[in-house]
Amino acid sequence: MSTLNMDEVTSTQKGKVHGPFLLESLVCQTNHMLTSKGVFMGSNPLKYAMPLLLLQVAAIIITSRLLFRLLKPLNQGMISAQVLAGIILGPSLLGQSRSYMEMVFPISGKITLQTFSNVGFFMHLFLLGLRIDASILRKAGSKALLIGTASYAFPFSIGNLTVLVLKNTFQIPPEVAHCIHTVISLNAMTSFPVTTTVLAELNILNSDLGRLATNCSIVCEAFSWVVALVFRMFLQDGTLATVWSFAWITALLLAIFFICRPLIIWLTARRSVSVDKANDIPFFPIVMVLLVISLASEVLGVHAAFGAFWLGVSLPDGPPLGTGLTTKLEMFASCLMLPCFIAISGLQTNFLKIEQSHVRVIEAVILVTYTCKFLGTAAASVYCSINIGDAISLALLMCCQGVIEIYTSVMWKDEKVLNTECFNLVIITLLLVTGISRFLVVRLYDPSKRYRSESKRTILNTRQRNIQLRLLFCVYNVENVPSMVNLLEASYPSRFSPVSVFTLHLVELKGRAHAVLMPHHLMNKLDPNTAQSTQIVNGFQRFEQQHQGTLMAQHFTAAAPFSSINDDICTLALDKKAALIVIPFHKEYAIDGTVDHVNPAIRSININVLDKAPCSVGIFIDRGEIEGRRSVLMSHTWRNVAMIFIEGRDDAEALAFCMRMAEHPEVSVTMIHFRHKSALYNTNITTGEETEPSECHLINDFKSFSQNKPKVHYREEIVRDGVETTQVISALGSTYDLVVVGRDHDLESSVLYGLTDWSECPELGVIGDMFASPDFHFSVLVVHQQEGDDYFAMDNSYKLPVSPHRGGDPRVHPRFSVEEGYTTVDLHNR
Repeated sequence: MSTLNMDEVTSTQKGKVHGPFLLESLVCQTNHMLTSKGVFMGSNPLKYAMPLLLLQVAAIIITSRLLFRLLKPLNQGMISAQVLAGIILGPSLLGQSRSYMEMVFPISGKITLQTFSNVGFFMHLFLLGLRIDASILRKAGSKALLIGTASYAFPFSIGNLTVLVLKNTFQIPPEVAHCIHTVISLNAMTSFPVTTTVLAELNILNSDLGRLATNCSIVCEAFSWVVALVFRMFLQDGTLATVWSFAWITALLLAIFFICRPLIIWLTARRSVSVDKANDIPFFPIVMVLLVISLASEVLGVHAAFGAFWLGVSLPDGPPLGTGLTTKLEMFASCLMLPCFIAISGLQTNFLKIEQSHVRVIEAVILVTYTCKFLGTAAASVYCSINIGDAISLALLMCCQGVIEIYTSVMWKDEKVLNTECFNLVIITLLLVTGISRFLVVRLYDPSKRYRSESKRTILNTRQRNIQLRLLFCVYNVENVPSMVNLLEASYPSRFSPVSVFTLHLVELKGRAHAVLMPHHLMNKLDPNTAQSTQIVNGFQRFEQQHQGTLMAQHFTAAAPFSSINDDICTLALDKKAALIVIPFHKEYAIDGTVDHVNPAIRSININVLDKAPCSVGIFIDRGEIEGRRSVLMSHTWRNVAMIFIEGRDDAEALAFCMRMAEHPEVSVTMIHFRHKSALYNTNITTGEETEPSECHLINDFKSFSQNKPKVHYREEIVRDGVETTQVISALGSTYDLVVVGRDHDLESSVLYGLTDWSECPELGVIGDMFASPDFHFSVLVVHQQEGDDYFAMDNSYKLPVSPHRGGDPRVHPRFSVEEGYTTVDLHNR
């Protein structure tokens, strides 16, 4: 054996020594064992710290990712997969092989892996704290206070009473009883960061239940902090050293809030001004402050994550700080280093070392605690008039635990507060309870049930029943505003037929933990999202000022994950009784007509809204950049509008909207009615099937009105198949500013024959997908009428007054009005 191999073999020596509590392993390792000399020099890379760490990290991440893929159909989170990865790689399964453990997870490599993972953990906790808005606790209502209190107090009190009874019945040793008391306080807590993470993963963060669970969890966590503080101060030892420790920790918190917070905010403001970028942050100075605070925490005897967490809490959530730091740190800390920290809890779990003496008692107390937490939360929820299904779902969510509870368990095990037996049972039960709770919540709670109903609000019903038209415009950025305003102008709000418009600024949730849906005037003025929302609101307010008495606008902002923000759109549409939701298309077009940007997340939002909306939906393909009409201040509006009519309820809905536009004295509206050649022989047939009566009435109304108004035109196109239909549509050229078309048609229609074989964007329908091509240079509104019963729920508060027509004007059709001489409806009092 070479000298190099001999040095590697003898580089690590281990043995047992007497520690402060029991026998512990002592490891002695030779210096300069960091990097390998290489296999070509006869060196074993796994005897050196760096190659060994890389192997461990790779094994943990690959295993956890594979498990996550396998568990995803069961709605399990990444945390559960990472714990299971540690269990599989640890002594419970693969670790039964001694040669495997000595090669992959030797004792000499433990300290390196733990140090690496702890750095990732305190950075991750900093990011969790950064997402927390401390004002949530003040905003929590009485319902959240009651449920959050019951969720902690009930399991904590009943669990400790159970231990007192069992201690006398089974003669439990004092050290085991102490472990059980600690486990009860651990199981009773619900962490706010963990709850919001679970809600986001289940796509219910911005639902009614998600918002309530968010508020309840922060109340419950506040109680756990108070109990932990009291335990540390008065029940642990009560010595002078403890008092001094508490005083210095308090001084650290004061320094964080009154020195570090103002310093970082000042540096951020100074940086954004100096580089002329509002979203730029002083990243390296913030990281240096984070490291200093974490070091100070370790000096004072608490984990580095304690200071990092409270530093994050002290800083403003959301952009620019929350968003910028999350973007820069999350991939490195949360996706690379944190999995190692979570997996360590599984690596320390050994099912084969669970003694049978007190396992049943400990597990019984753990199950009693979880049961009491579930029952206490559910009972308090029912008392607060929450229906039983949502109460059960909320109780299950409050039982979910994650990284905070795992960290607490590992810390207490290292401090000998928890023995191996209790630790193993805690990890096993945590995995089972959290996994079952997540699975059941997905099955029990559907956030869309609130706005799913048999009756749907439509423009057609609004028109037939003389009800005020209410529109919901969804906006992502300022660039969406000019064309939206043009669309609103073309809809012709008048005194006889006023319009209510609700704008919703959609913001992807980044850098904060809780979702937001609120009126614009209630938003925090220091939030950068407010500044962008204000620019959007200003564009609509200018238009509102020009149409006083005929238009009423309200403005909202929604910040939520894009995977579930469709719930906010549908909820607002239901609450405001909107008849049409207008959402931007996911493609943005450059000035030359080519596709400039594609956002798949927006496409998913559009598909979800089409599936769940409580009213009609319009997907708006905005080509205002091509038309050169981006300024809201310009008085120019759309002058030429075309409506493509083939057949079906969607085309009828689109025609009903265009008939409002036809009332506009400055807008020319052309209806292009595609009919099959068989219609020449039977006037009751349009495309091979009988036309619906409602469609016939609409078409006849439009024909009649076109005879009385020179800017309204009706045009028939007789075609034989989809090829001729395409030729007619292609000939539209740049004649029109806006084309309105229905989304769905009868795919068996001869008018569309040959066009249904391929579609790039099925959410637009056959004709709408054709208009999304770069060959066209006008904006397009694709209208979809939601399927539902004919019954339309309405109330008289939205019914418009019936006014007599102006005398001496025989040209006015009974279904149309001119812009003067009618009673003004005061919408603000409605």
